[in-house]
Formats: sequence, C-alpha cells, structure tokens
Amino acid sequence: MAKFTFEIDVYSDPICPWCYIGKEALDKAMASFVAEHPDTEFKLTWKPYMLWPNAGVSAYDKGTLLQTVFGPNAPFIRRRLTQLGAQYDIDFKWEGKTGNSRDAHKLILLAMEKDAAAAAAAASQNGSTTPSPGSPTTTSNGLTNGTTTTTSTTPNGTPPPPTPPKPPHQQTLQQTTTTHLYTTTFTTPDDISSRTTLATLAVTLGLFPSEAAALTYLSDPEPGRKVDAASRGARAVGVGAVPSYVVQGRWQVGGMQGEGVWRGVLEGDGAVMLAT
Repeated sequence: MAKFTFEIDVYSDPICPWCYIGKEALDKAMASFVAEHPDTEFKLTWKPYMLWPNAGVSAYDKGTLLQTVFGPNAPFIRRRLTQLGAQYDIDFKWEGKTGNSRDAHKLILLAMEKDAAAAAAAASQNGSTTPSPGSPTTTSNGLTNGTTTTTSTTPNGTPPPPTPPKPPHQQTLQQTTTTHLYTTTFTTPDDISSRTTLATLAVTLGLFPSEAAALTYLSDPEPGRKVDAASRGARAVGVGAVPSYVVQGRWQVGGMQGEGVWRGVLEGDGAVMLAT
C-alpha cells in the first residue's frame, strides 16, 4: 500500500532566526508523526521569500541587526531566541556579517532543480515507477543524501549497526542545502550574503565541482530572476512574513510554531486528509 504524502511548501529566508527554529520544530513534529503513523511521509518544498530584498551584501553585523530590526525589544528577542534555540540544539552566535539573501536562495532553488532531475532520472531507470518523495540522490561530490552505513568495527571486531535512515524529506538536496545555510548563518561567523562563502558551501554540498563553477552560477542573472519571481509569487498568494507554510496546497500555517502546534495540524487536518 502506497504511503500517504503530506506536501508542505515552506516560505522562508535563511537569514531569519525564527525560520531556523521553525524548521527544527517541524522536523521534530514530522519525525514523531511518522513514528506513530508509518504509512505516512512528507515532501517539503522550500520557496524563496526575501525579508530585505534591497539589503546590501555583508551590510550588517549580525548582532547589531537585531537591534536595528527590533529596537528596544532587541534584548528580549535575543534572550527568547536563545531559549527557544536551546530546545532544538541551536546555539545562536551573533558574530560576523550578514546581508542580502538573494544568492543564498539561488542555491536553494538549484538544489530543488537537482532533486527533480534526480527523481526523473530514477523514474526513467525504473520504468513507470515514480520514486517516493525524498528518494536519495547522489551529488556531484559523491555525497548521497539518504541512508548511510559505516565500514568501521566495534572494539570486539563486529560491525556496528547501520546508521538509521533519515526520513525521506531529510534526504533531499534542497533540505540539506537549506539546513546548511541556516547553520552557517546562525552558528558560525560566516556570511551567506558573500558569494565566496556560498561558493565554498556549494562545493561542500556537491552542488558544483569547484568554487569557480559556483561563482559563475551565482554571477549569472538568470537564477536571480527566478528568485525574484518566486519571492514576488509568495507575496501574491498572501505570504507577508516568514516562516509561512502551506499544507497540501490548502491549509496555511503562519509564523514559527512549536512541534505541539504542528502535531495538532497533522492530527487534526491530517486525519481529514487521510480519510479523503
């Protein structure tokens, strides 16, 4: 019996700390839901939304940006982010620069395109069989976004058990790319508005074989036009802030929500969807 797939469009910006926390909360909610309902799976699509489309590159110190955005409420917001982040093993760091996220979104869209191409190739190899959402893909550096095993042995010489497989939605290159952008922004001093930083990251993720190739792509105006169009499209469908989520193309969930809220969405509206 085929699994029921929850499709969730995620509108976010990798320079938004609430989006990072929201991502981790949703991950936990999905993991617990699948553990209880193994006949379900999730397909996430990350869609661009630029909070500050006119921001400059490397234009802000991460720490002072909070002050600029939130004014006198900044100390409270920072404490709140620290508290919530700790619940999801996020250790926020506020050193370094940040700025326009347009180039970062280019990598997220590219990863989505590569996922789609890999899925189409897998379907072609398997005849008319369509791979499930998040089918493992192999990136250009040989990294497979899926189940991994280890060839090491335990002290008594027996092989250890294989690493548990990731949930399908976590096996996509787009999910891996998005996660890496968040961790780079908020747990390191690196600047994801910098093309040099992004080129290095792109090679690490297997999006490109070399930093030179990544820089050529980031300099190409066409990916930027795709990001701009997608960001405008988000606003056109009523997305006015991030994170925002659309479940099954019908239910909209706004703002950073904890896993408890997500479990309510999945167990409430999800029960309706599973029954129809």
